[in-house]
Amino acid sequence: MNRCLVVLLVCLVAADARAQVDRATLSGVVRDVSSGVIPKARVSLTHLATGVTFTLVATAEGSYLATNLASGEWVVEADASGFQRVAQTVRLDVGQRARLDFTLNVGTVEQTVKVEGVRPLLNTESAVLGTVVDQTSIAKLPLAIRNWDDLLALVAGVQGDRYTEESGGTATGRTGGVNVHGIRSLQNNFLLDGVDNNTISENVQELSTQVSRPSIDAINEFKVVTNPYSAEYGRPPVRRSA
Repeated sequence: MNRCLVVLLVCLVAADARAQVDRATLSGVVRDVSSGVIPKARVSLTHLATGVTFTLVATAEGSYLATNLASGEWVVEADASGFQRVAQTVRLDVGQRARLDFTLNVGTVEQTVKVEGVRPLLNTESAVLGTVVDQTSIAKLPLAIRNWDDLLALVAGVQGDRYTEESGGTATGRTGGVNVHGIRSLQNNFLLDGVDNNTISENVQELSTQVSRPSIDAINEFKVVTNPYSAEYGRPPVRRSA
């Protein structure tokens, strides 16, 4: 069983477009009130924080797939010729695989049915178990020495690892060294904006599990995946040599 800890860390700076694992995906089907699919329907997505907008055209089966989406709130609209437009605001978390279906009523495109409020979406397209630590928690929870990875203790099944992987304990500790469900900390995988961020040291020589340790003030949010995790994250849970 793959019980490796995967930490997807998203900073406030823009990520490289090639990094996909920290981005969200939204899919669904556009139907009419009789549950018949609407082919070639238009689906528009607007990221409220940045104003980025793009439009997709659904397939002949009425399905759409939007990939490489930044986390945050999105306004998603669906419309087709002869039908009223439907708009819904949703919240997508980092690395989420979500589904949002639409049902359009007969009418004109100029008529819009807007669903008020932000709708949280379930991960119906993935069996991955994970916890998102959002910006509110990062900004307001007290941290003794402002190490962001101390917030990993908020996740169920995760606890600090005060021991090196080679010999005994250390009074200094190794930041980011945690156990998830008893699995060794060497099997953890840290990704920063979708890029591998793991050190190669097995003990406290580097005093950190990560190559780059961003300031707590630079972090937007992060997600901790505990079990199972997708092959897209890479780095299987095997012991590495120094």
